[in-house]
Amino acid sequence: MTAPPLAVSVWGHGRSVPTLDPGCLYSLAVLQLGLGPDHELYVIEPRSWPYPENVPSVYNAEKHAGQVLIGDAIASTPNGLRDYLRNSSSLDAPLRQEPLAAARAQAVQSTLDDALADLVLHTLFSFPLNFQKVTANCLAPTQRSILPSSLPRRLRASVGKRLSSPAINLWGLGGSWQRSDAQEARRWNLTAGLAEARDPTSQLPKQGVQSAYAADVQEQWERSRIAARARELFQTLTTMMSSAPFLVGCQHPTSIDARMYSLLAPLLLGPSLPIALLPTLLREEFPELVMHTERMHRYLWGTHPEESWAFKRNECAYGPSNFSWQSLWESLHPRNWFRSQNSSEPANLPPTLRYGRWAFYVWAIVGPLAYVALTGLVTIEYEDPDEQEADLEEMQGLEGERFQEDDQETLAPGQEYSNYQPAPTATEDEASLPSELEPEPQPQPNSEIDPMEFLDEEWQVDDE
Repeated sequence: MTAPPLAVSVWGHGRSVPTLDPGCLYSLAVLQLGLGPDHELYVIEPRSWPYPENVPSVYNAEKHAGQVLIGDAIASTPNGLRDYLRNSSSLDAPLRQEPLAAARAQAVQSTLDDALADLVLHTLFSFPLNFQKVTANCLAPTQRSILPSSLPRRLRASVGKRLSSPAINLWGLGGSWQRSDAQEARRWNLTAGLAEARDPTSQLPKQGVQSAYAADVQEQWERSRIAARARELFQTLTTMMSSAPFLVGCQHPTSIDARMYSLLAPLLLGPSLPIALLPTLLREEFPELVMHTERMHRYLWGTHPEESWAFKRNECAYGPSNFSWQSLWESLHPRNWFRSQNSSEPANLPPTLRYGRWAFYVWAIVGPLAYVALTGLVTIEYEDPDEQEADLEEMQGLEGERFQEDDQETLAPGQEYSNYQPAPTATEDEASLPSELEPEPQPQPNSEIDPMEFLDEEWQVDDE
């Protein structure tokens, strides 16, 4: 049973190397080492809708009717892909047999990830001329659009955030954007013969070093520091190769060799860089590392690398589990409206997937509208202008009554109201009552009481 094909998403493209991004190039090299040239592999453009994905990422693929369908993701990081290939292929088989070689390989892996990767990223992204002339063009998508791609600038911002950390502190060393712009402006002023360049006082000798030349001296000093740091690292890697053709004394390449190849190939085999600090150092002082990079390049891609799968970009469609707005737009394109179902042209998708996708599109559009209509989340009320005027008059009347009550409550003590009428007396109330409702006469209390009357009653009681 043959293994299913795989598809990997990478940034950018290239003619001499598949891509200049070290992480993407490492994933391509590891796939080639672990699965071999006989395995069916594809390179696809990263997608950004409906959500941006991690790059590089490896997916399961399936061929149907001459088209490649992308399935679920297998790994979304280079280290995750390496671990997957170690379990499912013969990758790093020499390291499994020798524990000492595996320990040395782990140390070299840490050195490459922590030290050499920072220097390579600094060379590709931090130097203004290198980024403008080479890196930005190689990392841009192959499909040109009206608006320029923001991908190179976003990658440069992420690299700058990493190299600006206090632990690394490499960003801007040896060439900053401000000094590059100042040099460009000074060169244009001298070429155009502007007033600043024709000023006689600017041509007179001055004491000390001018500020413009001081910046150049600072750049050269910073580049010398970077070269000294890289020289020590390259010397360590050369020692780890010893007399064997590959790292840690192995006769066959491993993932460690693929990692070093992904870092040195953009410098040595890619387009020529305007500021070739590290490539010049490698070619002049460390020919062993240059030979190792060229050997790995031939081992991976053969004598005609442009014909291998890593240099091609295949048109693939995302399956139902990997929905994207790009597939929706392609399905709604006018060229597909009048396509005959009985045509001899093979269908892009099997019937089940095609009908299911259309059902999903219809439900995604109609479902929310039906839910809003049924639940009444959005209500529209129409009010007559006459009713609005009546409500306004009623509100004004209520406010007037409330203000009148407030004014009466705030009158001073002893102040009488202008419309005050005295309350009716008790006689008037009794006279106004009807005859059948007249109150019964109440006995009037006698103010003169004879105390002997009570004594006579008590004596009579005692006698009885």
